[in-house]
Amino acid sequence: MAETAKQANSHNPAGETAPPEEAPETSAPLRRHNVKDASYPLPKPLSRRLRRGVILSNNNNNNNKQTNGESKDAAAAAPVSVLREGVNEALAHLVGNSIEAIDQMYFAAPPRLRKQAWFQHRLCLRVRTDKEAKTLSLTDLGSGMTRADLINSLGIGRAGLKNNNSNNNQQKSSSPRKAPVAAVENNGGVVEEPVDNTDEEEFEYSDAQEEEDETEEDDENSDMDEDDDDEAEDEDDEEVATEVEEEGASTNGVTDNGKDSRNIQDSEEVLDCRSSEIGGFYAALCALGVGIRVGTKSKFDDYYEFEVGIFSDDEERNHADTAFDTFRVKRPMEEGSKLSMEGGFDKFQDIRGESGTCVTIRLNESAIAGGLLDESNLKSIFLKIVETTQYTVAFSTDKQAEEIIQASAKEAEAMLQFENCENDEDALEGVANIELGSSDAHNDDTSREYNSVKERAKYIPLRLTLGERKVLRLVEASMNCCDYTTAVDRPFQKSVRRTHEQLKGITAVLRGLVTACDYKAGQKLIADDDYAEHEQVYRRMFEIARRHKIMNPEKMRTEYGKLIYLLQDAVSPSLAPHLGFSVKGPIESVYKFLEERDGLALLSDKYIETATAEVVAGKKSRAVIDKEIKTKERAVAVLKKKYATRNLSPDDIHKCLYSIGDNDSFLNSNRVPIDKVIDYLTTHFSPKKIEEGYSLSIVSGEDGARLSHSHERQYYFALQSLTLWRDIIDDMFRLWAMAEEDLLSESVTYSLQDTGQGMQRVQQCPRTYKAMQTILTRVQRKVNHWVGSSVIHMGDHNVPNALSFIDKYTQVPRILGPIVSCLENLEKICEKDDGVRRMVDSGFGGVDKVRQDILYDFFKSAFDGSGADNFYDAGSCIDGRMTSAWNWCSQLQEKPFYPIFKLTGFVGFDGEFK
Repeated sequence: MAETAKQANSHNPAGETAPPEEAPETSAPLRRHNVKDASYPLPKPLSRRLRRGVILSNNNNNNNKQTNGESKDAAAAAPVSVLREGVNEALAHLVGNSIEAIDQMYFAAPPRLRKQAWFQHRLCLRVRTDKEAKTLSLTDLGSGMTRADLINSLGIGRAGLKNNNSNNNQQKSSSPRKAPVAAVENNGGVVEEPVDNTDEEEFEYSDAQEEEDETEEDDENSDMDEDDDDEAEDEDDEEVATEVEEEGASTNGVTDNGKDSRNIQDSEEVLDCRSSEIGGFYAALCALGVGIRVGTKSKFDDYYEFEVGIFSDDEERNHADTAFDTFRVKRPMEEGSKLSMEGGFDKFQDIRGESGTCVTIRLNESAIAGGLLDESNLKSIFLKIVETTQYTVAFSTDKQAEEIIQASAKEAEAMLQFENCENDEDALEGVANIELGSSDAHNDDTSREYNSVKERAKYIPLRLTLGERKVLRLVEASMNCCDYTTAVDRPFQKSVRRTHEQLKGITAVLRGLVTACDYKAGQKLIADDDYAEHEQVYRRMFEIARRHKIMNPEKMRTEYGKLIYLLQDAVSPSLAPHLGFSVKGPIESVYKFLEERDGLALLSDKYIETATAEVVAGKKSRAVIDKEIKTKERAVAVLKKKYATRNLSPDDIHKCLYSIGDNDSFLNSNRVPIDKVIDYLTTHFSPKKIEEGYSLSIVSGEDGARLSHSHERQYYFALQSLTLWRDIIDDMFRLWAMAEEDLLSESVTYSLQDTGQGMQRVQQCPRTYKAMQTILTRVQRKVNHWVGSSVIHMGDHNVPNALSFIDKYTQVPRILGPIVSCLENLEKICEKDDGVRRMVDSGFGGVDKVRQDILYDFFKSAFDGSGADNFYDAGSCIDGRMTSAWNWCSQLQEKPFYPIFKLTGFVGFDGEFK
């Protein structure tokens, strides 16, 4: 332990006290925030570049004065030509990092905060110079960095990430790579703290390994440096000459390479210290300074300081040879301390608030001679850099400097008042029932009576977490490459052969899922053939996929069919005993989630509608939309604060509220086309008045119609069909739950039949049929009288099973959406393009007439009972109405107004289908 401490202190330029020999040795990892002051070795390629690029170049600027420990080597070594960035480029690298941090902070902040006057000071960069300390400071109040960011990002640099390939080829050590260690705590104890550098350099950081190679290190480094230089010169000779020539032509006052390629001797080493080689952070250090310090705080971590290089004349005289061997990370304050003026952060460049970064660079002699300590010289440079951004720059010599210092304290006070207002439940009085979204989607009181949030929550799936989405991708991929239904849904001579094929396909999928997650578990499963061991895993995987499909009916259209049929076979009485377990599990709904955590009261709160309703823009002004968003956010904050318990966290409440919000968004996007078509019907047609040339009456046998209706009867027939579709969509999640219960029933099995559309699984659907009857009865009461048949086809050759039924009605928005889009876009196109308007006027009689023609043809021909070769399959039954509508869609390209659809962007009714 004493030897380890001795070796660790050899990398400690700050001079920490070595730990006592009797300090107990421990293998348990310490928490990172326990290390207040620690030093870590820089990657060797980066350290070598910095030592030569900063120290030797700075010595050349000081009349080639030699530094301790390198004077002999420097004198004996070949001349070094250093390629460095110009002043503007170096400062641009530092400013770019600050702007990126401000961007992250800005876009992570809620929109309501960005508009506040007291928030604007965070969008200002701050620059201060100190002539006595020879430093230049750049401060931003962006996202900041954590301790891990400092170590794994700044502590590596691009030179380390490049892996120094030429060195790796020459290394002969066969020992495994170790994590970097050597953290020296300022209280005298030694802490070995691994840092995750799995993608970085191959060289060893272990103190023990360094001690073993101590005698050979100088020779090896010298050999490796020479090999690297030779290889670099062989590969990039012409490129280097050009770069040096360009550098010499620059007016940069920092670089010491003002000579062209003709002055570079063959034996001269070219050291590239630009951002392309070592990153912008260290490129700025090489160009401008001899040392750099970063003070930073992120929102979720403490304040830390990172330091590398020389920061005093004493260090330059006594420790220049080791200044770039290590970097230092320390926590100067206690855990949880806030950065405020009262806490000592009262200078212009200091960080104040929840996050920010201050970069302080000790300038070299060239930078000082170039006037970088004079803020008046810096203003034009910084203003030029930020002119294309939305941010500003302030200097410590500006008149408003004191206001900027006080801005953070004012922000803290304003933020406290703002949060109190946000969490004040009284602020919601009078606006809790504000109308959110479009009037079409939210004004149906009849719908809300039977479809309250609490009732809907029983069938609303819970949002997927990030981990569950990874499982979803696995299940979706397995179904995508699976041909299960093709293999089993075909005629077999014997039922036992089909059973064998079913078991073969199901077990293949089950083995694949386990193997993809855990290869060893998959091997064990193949050897033991014990699938019941993973019963909970299978249930969870399949439940996630089913939940995702319910929330997104337009997704997984092919994959879901194969999945649900595979599960249907797996739970059947003929196969379940062979598997030894059931793959069927309940869907994780919002109601179930809250019930398990005693949080059902949330669903009855008076603000639940406000917190979960979708904010639909429509034709509202920006001010109205902002007001509705703010009202919704307030309602969410109130409910999270009111109902949070030990069993139900605010994050759980947030997930439940937004899961309900997802349902509301689904209903809006799918009901809106139906509501608009209903509005078109009631606006452009009347049951009592017939416009000349626009009678909706139909006669059986004429133009393919299978029904005979008068104008009034056809009007009501179309209206009640659209109303029925709207209520079905409104209750879609409940119907989907019932459909899955029927499909995965252990008692009601299916039969494989040829229905005229291929081999289909015909299965009775008692739960879905009952739910559909309830909807039909409600609609019949709503429209007062019913036109046509009330027969619901389900479990026969027309609608073989619940999956066919549920898929049929998810197509309603796909039918009506393109029609609504065409009618809405037509007027916009004509307003923008006079040529299109003249074409519509001359060819179709104008916008109003072509709109009326399209609606007339749709309401007459899409509800005429056509689409089948007999009355029973089409006609006026519940299923036949959908058949007629699809038949109209299939004939659209034969209609005279089809070019209008194409002109407005129509591509098809069915959308994407894999």
